[in-house]
Amino acid sequence: MQSGFRANHSCQTALTALIDKWLKAIDDGDLVGAVFLDLAKAFDLLNHELLIQKLNKYKLAYTSLRWFTSYLADRYQKVSISNTFSDVQKQKTGVPQGSVLGPVLFLIFINDLPLSNPNHNTDLFADDSTISVIGQNKSCISQKLNTVLQDIFRWCDDNKNGCKCI
Repeated sequence: MQSGFRANHSCQTALTALIDKWLKAIDDGDLVGAVFLDLAKAFDLLNHELLIQKLNKYKLAYTSLRWFTSYLADRYQKVSISNTFSDVQKQKTGVPQGSVLGPVLFLIFINDLPLSNPNHNTDLFADDSTISVIGQNKSCISQKLNTVLQDIFRWCDDNKNGCKCI
């Protein structure tokens, strides 16, 4: 479940739900293993073409898709530090930071991450994800986590996003 960028959801509510799941599994005599995922520069590297494809899968009207395509196109940015400015750079990827739509578009983009394997629990908070598995022994946990990692790397490759796992 996504907890970031949503009303009445916070880091604390996300952690509480996650820990509750894990404690229930432990109380039932199972083991829990987890992968903590950070999508590197998630907002900056979001591929516009893939985002539009994902919006299309949600059956947005053609005019809406054109509007989003226009919204993401021809964006420029520069950095300012103590009255010193960088050169202006065209942004070919990413969603506008500080915008209302940026987080929403990001959530739509990563919404299919939990679907990469329904045999594990995926908890999302903004651009951080915790993917956990439950099993009866270390071998089972190890096998499930290796499958999870393969699925994550496949999703990252498919979505043209680098990711770091700890």
